[in-house]
Amino acid sequence: MVYCGKASQGCQSCRTRRIRCDKKRPECSQCIRVGKECPGYRDQLSLIFRDESSKVIQKAHAQWGNLGSPSDGAESSSHTGSPLESTTIAVLSRRLPYMSPNEAQEIVASKSKIPRRVEPNIDQRGLEFYVERYLLNHPDSPRTPELMDLYFGDGDAMRSVMIAVGLAGMSNSLGNKSISLVARSKYVTALKQTGQLLVTASRDQKSFMKPLRSIVTLALFEVVQNKGSKLTASSAYTHIHGAVALSRSVLPVNNSPDGGARGILQLLFSMFIPCQMTDMPLPPGFFECLKTCQQLLQDCTESCAVDLAFAISRLLGLLLTADRATPSDGQPEIGDLIQQFLSEEAVLDHVEECLRAAYPFVEHQVDEPSPAFFRRKWHRYSEIWGARIWNHYRWARLLLGECMIRFTTRYPRSSARYIRPPHRVRCYATIERIAEEMLISTPAHWHHPVLDEATAKKYEAPGQGGAGAAGLPTLLWHLKVSGCAPNVPPDFWDWAYNILQVVWRSMGMYHALSLAEVMEEHQRSLQTDTTT
Repeated sequence: MVYCGKASQGCQSCRTRRIRCDKKRPECSQCIRVGKECPGYRDQLSLIFRDESSKVIQKAHAQWGNLGSPSDGAESSSHTGSPLESTTIAVLSRRLPYMSPNEAQEIVASKSKIPRRVEPNIDQRGLEFYVERYLLNHPDSPRTPELMDLYFGDGDAMRSVMIAVGLAGMSNSLGNKSISLVARSKYVTALKQTGQLLVTASRDQKSFMKPLRSIVTLALFEVVQNKGSKLTASSAYTHIHGAVALSRSVLPVNNSPDGGARGILQLLFSMFIPCQMTDMPLPPGFFECLKTCQQLLQDCTESCAVDLAFAISRLLGLLLTADRATPSDGQPEIGDLIQQFLSEEAVLDHVEECLRAAYPFVEHQVDEPSPAFFRRKWHRYSEIWGARIWNHYRWARLLLGECMIRFTTRYPRSSARYIRPPHRVRCYATIERIAEEMLISTPAHWHHPVLDEATAKKYEAPGQGGAGAAGLPTLLWHLKVSGCAPNVPPDFWDWAYNILQVVWRSMGMYHALSLAEVMEEHQRSLQTDTTT
């Protein structure tokens, strides 16, 4: 029994006629239109775990090339099955490197001895869900056997945390609380195993990638399993902070481009949103790592990424100060804050110019409307790294613009001295431009299910790290901020909200559902303000 990806969930009539089904209940619109009784939809659980091993083999051959002869996976076994079985063993051994050839042999051999209706065990189901929904078919997914080997490693910790994330997503998709309990148990096991890896990594710097990937995936578990809250953000922050602390001990990384600065910067940027959500200051270790990255990237065009990180850290500090400020309008403290925000605005203006030189992108338009594209537009980036840096910048710029607009409302006398009406107009225009760019960039970061795999790759930003969906939670937060930005057109909210719903339905990530609920609350508050 093999998980085979996203099959059609349409009714039997629409699938037979090969037309798009809107999957409305109790009857789809296509059947109502032609006056037929809608035959209904397939059971979701059996749909996810249907037996289509031959399709998986074909897909593996197409994506990975020749996987070797049958002897590659079954040489040491006494079982001599059909060529199809031998090929399946090779696929399992290569596609899932944590699985030994003997284990693959046993799975294939057992298929002829057990009833077809027997389901895979709970660990297999969780792992299959993770590999298909959270690892493969993302712009930054592992595309070669070498990257798969690097990603999976040979330890139990990574396998346990992948199972935990997969079971968490599956339990959310199916509404099964029993699976959720198993997911939490696997998570606890993964924590213990990762702790053991950290002990080894402290003695052998060459092995630090194993616990690092495990820690990052543990943080992913938090946003998949739990609804968005300060507690969830705090737990994810703790994991990322641990990853930063581990990375600090190995910088610079030998035989790595730029001494590993890119990977560390990616971790540092992922700390910003949890810090903002929990009102926590950035830890001293953050700035130590950032200064090391600055040294590694000095005299390099990519040093603007470090400049951006410093600018965002200052901005978050100012926002924290502003939220805690109690002085009334007209007092000097408010004027000082406004001037500091204006200084950061000038810094971000300069950073944007540098980003255009370091990470250029081109805007394109598709021929036909599609839910995968905002206003039928998309960005061409040279790689996922640059696309992510741009979105971190856009998020910071939206935070700054929203804060300045709020200041003009809350402190009209103080802000009138520094933020003239033309400046406020430019601020609104910048917010709309940046929010639109954020939404348009989405296909570079995430494959919408309406696009087939080959088409989606045309629009993605090429990745090299093989991290799968690790960057998706940050993207979803960016979309939420764009959809709720001050004074943006209604279609910004509509499109961002729909993407969150699609991610929730297709991946079972509670983070997406939680952000969608936040957007709903934001919309209700706007309607209340309009009527009062």
